[in-house]
Amino acid sequence: MTQTDNNNQNIKTPLIVDNSINDDDSTINIIDDHNTSVASTRYPAIVLLGHTGSGKSTLGNWLLGNYGCEGPFESDSSCEPVTTQCQPAIIKIHDRIFELIDTPGVFDTEADIMREETLEKIADLIYHCSYGIQAIIFVVDITQRQPFKNTMRIIQGFLGEAALDHMIVAFTHATKDQTERDQILNLTREMKDLLSSVNNRWLISPNPDIFREDNEVVLNNMVKAKKMVDEFQNAYTTATFNKVRDAADKRAEALRAAKYSCFKLDTKVILENKKVVPMSLVRVGDRVCCGAINGKLKFSEVYLIAHYSSERMTEFLKVEFTTPDGIKGSLLLTPEHHIIINNNFDYAKNICPYTSKIQVLIGTQLVQVHVEDVSTEYHKGYISIFTRSGTIIADNILCSCYAMCPPYQNIIHFSLYPLQIFSVFKKLTNDNNEKIHPYLEFLKNRYENINGLLGKTRLLIK
Repeated sequence: MTQTDNNNQNIKTPLIVDNSINDDDSTINIIDDHNTSVASTRYPAIVLLGHTGSGKSTLGNWLLGNYGCEGPFESDSSCEPVTTQCQPAIIKIHDRIFELIDTPGVFDTEADIMREETLEKIADLIYHCSYGIQAIIFVVDITQRQPFKNTMRIIQGFLGEAALDHMIVAFTHATKDQTERDQILNLTREMKDLLSSVNNRWLISPNPDIFREDNEVVLNNMVKAKKMVDEFQNAYTTATFNKVRDAADKRAEALRAAKYSCFKLDTKVILENKKVVPMSLVRVGDRVCCGAINGKLKFSEVYLIAHYSSERMTEFLKVEFTTPDGIKGSLLLTPEHHIIINNNFDYAKNICPYTSKIQVLIGTQLVQVHVEDVSTEYHKGYISIFTRSGTIIADNILCSCYAMCPPYQNIIHFSLYPLQIFSVFKKLTNDNNEKIHPYLEFLKNRYENINGLLGKTRLLIK
């Protein structure tokens, strides 16, 4: 079997259905062409994306002129995944022919490993679409409160910003009144941000439990969908996708290189003499602010500069906030670093704007403040500082000193006791700061071995 044959196993031959919808504005037909396949596509594609159970297959069947639950795309009212591989069907809108492609639930959060496998299938799909992708229809179950901002990050990270210029949002599971009025009220802030990111291109996919394929509401909504698809001037191409993936590979390399690092070099800390200095000037033996109790600042000794580079390009998350008195602030730290979120230690990458609260030092008090935005930046250099308390105030935000491993502060702190005790009798130095301390390397390897074993066990269970 050739490599091409192997790739084509992920994508079925286009489905053939003898059905059509005719109306004044547009015509959709399924074209009987058994020789057509995604591997040798001759037409631009329309791709359906979304979570498992969101209603992608139902919308695909509506677009093909069928009853939502009875068309060529397999559909199920449960949340169990029915579509496990990309399924194409040939569709005609006005005088243009496209391939309508149903996809698996690419943004399910339960299993990151399975999500990566699905993204690989989507990548194969894009490479097979030699005429590009005309439209991406992102299907959203209006009754579910999915983390849409995180979902859009996945889309943008995998397909790039250009994909948003070809995207339409389709809401499913709307009520009869919402569908007939073509209006959805009380959208969450994240849903509004989602629509704004795609220039407010949206429609409602009617609920097949309420509407039939010949209902005027169904016909009108599908006309609306077809009109938006037809209005896109240019397709999203494999060349665009390749540029996005090349850039993503470089970002991934920057992230891997600094996976065990922590802060940007110019991150400010408070010394015991009340001086505010960048972390790059902190030395072993300095006492830095690590918190506040009862209106008094706490200080802790730095016993190790665990990791340091002034040249390596590093990926940081920029966490932005505004204090109650209107002062704006921000902190740059690596995604795997631990920070207190909603009173618990967690990875910085899990911060959600508007819902996550961080602890900000205002004077001599720690105050909970909502995060307003999180973005990604790249800068040269990083530094990782260990204090005896295991915490540090960085750019006025209370953070852990630790990164990468699960954010269980007490367990990590306990595992570092041998290093802390040793540092009492002998000052710790790290002559090559780009390599982490040998004891930390030992702990890191043990964690990776255990984590790898758990990952294999999860796959075997599945």
